[in-house]
Amino acid sequence: YRGHVFWDSDVFVLPFFAATHPAAARAMLEYRLRRLDAARANAARLGRAGARFPWESAITGVDVTPSQAHDRSGRVVPIRTGELEEHIVADLAWAASFYLDWSGDSAFAAGPGAELLVETARYWASRIRSDIAGQAHIYGVIGPDEYHEPVDDNSFTNVMARWNLRRAAAVESDRVTAAEKELWLELAD
Repeated sequence: YRGHVFWDSDVFVLPFFAATHPAAARAMLEYRLRRLDAARANAARLGRAGARFPWESAITGVDVTPSQAHDRSGRVVPIRTGELEEHIVADLAWAASFYLDWSGDSAFAAGPGAELLVETARYWASRIRSDIAGQAHIYGVIGPDEYHEPVDDNSFTNVMARWNLRRAAAVESDRVTAAEKELWLELAD
């Protein structure tokens, strides 16, 4: 992938390293953390809070997913994964939690790990929309199968976002208010 990093690394490779070589897992997370400011800027650009990590990441932390390609007939085909495959946000929180749970790295848990969980939960809280009945929804995403777009309430994305909100609500940090945690749990429910 020409040095680009995708969610697959965080979801499939990092857990293996968390179990077999924790320093490598932490290095993978530090790659993401060095791009946290870019993820915050990306969320802000979209009018959202927290951090929205790119689907296809490179050195700057800005999403480098091409917006289009040509098929075999030369027809231009839009590529919307960079724009809509937002489960990456929760995938990174999940990867960080895997590392935290398996390594027992308390310094990481209290510092950058907590920050990652909190910033990703803040993104979901700003991304989720509630309907008139009070049910929370995530509209217009692409799930990990990448062949259905856009989808409202993609199962994988919704489950991961709900998990992310709940895990972040359990973080002990003076950077998070009780009201914010309460909102996260309400959205998750």
